[in-house]
Amino acid sequence: MQLNIRKLDERIQKLQEIKRIAADPEMVALMLEFIAAEEEKPSAATTPKPLAIAIPRADDIDIVHQVMNGLEGQGVAARPAKRL
Repeated sequence: MQLNIRKLDERIQKLQEIKRIAADPEMVALMLEFIAAEEEKPSAATTPKPLAIAIPRADDIDIVHQVMNGLEGQGVAARPAKRL
């Protein structure tokens, strides 16, 4: 069995950092501001916003189908530069 010294060193470094933070009362208070108890629900400010979903246009779908079928170089009309 071989010990992974690098992994041990990384763990020691992280534990030393935790020790340094724990020794500073201001850092502890700051950390406690961001730690929520399990029974607490996240506030509205921490709730992620829903993502906007783009609805494909017909010509977008046609271009995808043409590319998928290998027709992109066979006289496909240029796509309009401006979207409405």
